[in-house]
Parts: sequence; C-alpha cells; structure tokens
Amino acid sequence: MSVEAHKSTNANDTKPVVLVAIAVAIGVVTYFMMPREMEEPARRMAAIFALALVLWVTEAIPLFATSLMVIALQAFWIAIPVFPELPDFSMRYQSVYNAFSNPVIFLFLGGFILARAVQQEKIDIQMASLLLKAFGTRPWAVLAGIMVITAVFSMWMSNTATAAMMIVMVQPFLRQIGKRDAFHKALILAVPFAANIGGIGTPIGTPPNAIAVAIMAERGMHISFLTWMAFAVPLMLGSLVVMWFTLLTIFRPTAERFEITISSDFRLTRKSIIVYFTFFSTVLLWLTSEWHGVPTEVVAVLPAAVLTLTNVITRKDFDSLEWNILMLMAGGIALGSGIMGTNLDGWIIRLVPGEGVSFFVLAAVVSIAAVSLGTVISHTVATNILLPIGLAMAVGIGASDVKLEVMAVMIAVMASYAMALPISTPPNAIAYGTGQIKSKDMFFIGGCTSIVAAILVILTGPFVIEFVLTNF
Repeated sequence: MSVEAHKSTNANDTKPVVLVAIAVAIGVVTYFMMPREMEEPARRMAAIFALALVLWVTEAIPLFATSLMVIALQAFWIAIPVFPELPDFSMRYQSVYNAFSNPVIFLFLGGFILARAVQQEKIDIQMASLLLKAFGTRPWAVLAGIMVITAVFSMWMSNTATAAMMIVMVQPFLRQIGKRDAFHKALILAVPFAANIGGIGTPIGTPPNAIAVAIMAERGMHISFLTWMAFAVPLMLGSLVVMWFTLLTIFRPTAERFEITISSDFRLTRKSIIVYFTFFSTVLLWLTSEWHGVPTEVVAVLPAAVLTLTNVITRKDFDSLEWNILMLMAGGIALGSGIMGTNLDGWIIRLVPGEGVSFFVLAAVVSIAAVSLGTVISHTVATNILLPIGLAMAVGIGASDVKLEVMAVMIAVMASYAMALPISTPPNAIAYGTGQIKSKDMFFIGGCTSIVAAILVILTGPFVIEFVLTNF
C-alpha cells in the first residue's frame, strides 16, 4: 500500500470517531445549557435528542445504530437512572422498549414480507411487463406507463426495490433510442421520482408515513389506511401528472414509437398462486379496515403468517429482511415518545411565541424544513427529527387534535418530496448510478418538483387534509 493510500485510509477511519466525539460534546453541552428549573428527565432527553440529531445528520455511525443508541440511553439514563437517581419518574424501561413492538413496526414488517415474496416469485416483473404493454408504444404513453407502474408498486413495496426493478424495465427502451435522444433522460429520471412520489400513497409506502401514524397513535389519534389514501392518492396522482408533463416538455422525444420487447414468464406455480392470493387479500383487508373493524396493523400479520407457514418465505429470506429500517423507525418512535414522556415538548412549546403565530404559518415553516432537511439526509431521519418539534410547536399555539394530525402528515409527505440530489433518496442514487444522467438534470427537475410540491402542500394541505381527516 502506498503512503498516500495509507494516509487516506487513516483519514477515513478517523473521521467517524471525530464526528462521534463532536456529537457527544454537543449532547453534553446541550445538557448543561438547559435551564436550571427544567426537570432532570427533560434535560437528559434534550441531550439525547441533540446527540441523535448530529449522528443522524452526519451518519458518523449507521442510522439504525443511532436509533438503538437512543433507546439504550433512554432506558439506562432516564428509565433506570444510575447517576443521579431520579425521584418517582413515570417513564419505565418497558415503555421505552415498546417502540420495538409498536403496531406500526408490525405493519411495516408485514409489508416487507409481502414485498419480498412478490419479488422472489418475480410477480412484480410479470405485472409490470403486462401493465407496461397496455400503455401503448408512443413515447408519451410509455413515459406515463413507467411512472404510473413505478408509483403503484412503490405504494406497497420498498421505494428502493421498486426503482431497482423499473430501471431494468426501461433498459430496452433506452437501447432503442440511444443516448443522443434527450428523451432517454426522461425515462431514467421518471423511475426515481415516481418511486419517491408513489411512496406517499399509503401508510406503508415509506417509513416517514408510518412514523407519523405511530406518533399520532401515541397521542391517541388514529389515521386509518383508507383515510390516508383519501388525501394522499390524489396528491400523488396530481404530482405524477405535473412531473410527466415537465419531463416530456424538457426532454422531448424524437422517436414516434417504441417496440415493446419486454418479455416475462407468466407460469403459475404453487408459490406464486399463494403470493397472488395473499397479496390481493391483504390489500383488500387494508382498504376495508374501517368496515370490518380489523386494524391494519393486525391485518399485516396475515401475510407474515401465511407466507412463512407455506415456506414461500424461508428462514434465509426472513433473516435478510430490512431490519435496519425497522430499527431506524423504532428509534424515531422512541424519540418521539421520550420527548413527550419527559415533558421536553412542554419546554419546546414555551419557545414558540403563541401570540400572533397561526397554524398555517407554523405548518409552512415546518414543511419547508422537512423538504430542505430531507434533501441532504435520510427522509426517515428528517421525519424523526422534525415530527416531535413540529407537534410540540403546534400544541404550543393551541392547535386542535385534528391540526396535530395535519402537521404530522405534512411533515411526512414533504420529506418524501425531497429529491433534488443523488444522495436525497436511494432511488435517486440508483438512477444516477446508471451513468446516463447528470447531477444537474436531477437537481433541476427534482428541485423544481420539491418547490412546487411545497407550495401546493402548504397552500392546500392544512385545509384538504383536515377535511379528509374529519370526514373519512
């Protein structure tokens, strides 16, 4: 190894240590900077929040590791305080660990298992191939088909897995038109952007949605599967139309038609029949939970049980699920409940000038913060950070329970619209990794979408979302 390479390796090894040291220092400073009259649990929770914020933003350690650290610190330092002992403090370690068993965790686990079975049996490719052919051969129709199919799959599957699949699906079209035709950029960019937008559509579409639902449930407010879709799907479809028109306008196609050469084997096997039946049964039960009374989180156990009992999902498959995402979500839930349980949110409330600040203004500020922060860090992390703060501020200005739900939804949705950079989301990184688009292409289209979405959600969200929540 050369001296230069050795120095580079040492620098890379040292950087995380330095960042962790800075994060710890900020946590300690935060603890001692808190007002003396603040209760000891709230002081400690403020330090944990500051430490987690720095580690999540810098990614000095893996994101899920920061979540586990949050839970560990809450358990050891607050729920079972060692130095000094806290008198008669209500938080117990069992309540901290409840973040792991939150119903939303099981909702996402069921979704992960269902998506893994769909991918494993290649049902996603079969359905995508069939649907894509139905859109015709004209460029505008093909682009619309790619975006709609990507968004629909992203409502039920991981955005990353959906993007990876659809990038493969567009390759035959890219080979037909070549790199000289600007339209090839539209086909590639359509995949990550539609995957990001599609995740808005359901509570399981993306972790920020689930975190918002879970934190509201902690406050005794329940957002059903169908209620979420009632306001999210129209927003998703409207965004797709705007994105489709923008891509078609900027990257005009020169070819008049495409030849559909995508093929897929539609042989039905025992396992694929089981997956088809389980998938559609689960989705139907999710959509009708308000009628039959079975919570969506309970329904999610159905695919988990059926697909593992029938050996469609083996132990190896189960071990390879996205457990790191579940741990990241659990950390966010624990952070939110810890801030509320230690009354730290009460101190945050005092920082908000109640007089003269409307809910609309507060929602606008927090939404802009969500899309800005989500552009440079994980959407889930941005939601973890902003949800407790945004809700505390909303309580501080006397917002009703419905408006608190509106605030939570707006934060989660706006985080998903942050997609201006290759690092903003894994789907963006997948598209950029093809080497056929430049960062400036993604920045321009994604940035414009983020701005337009922010304006749209801020102007209509507080009214439309509240209307849906109160009438569905």
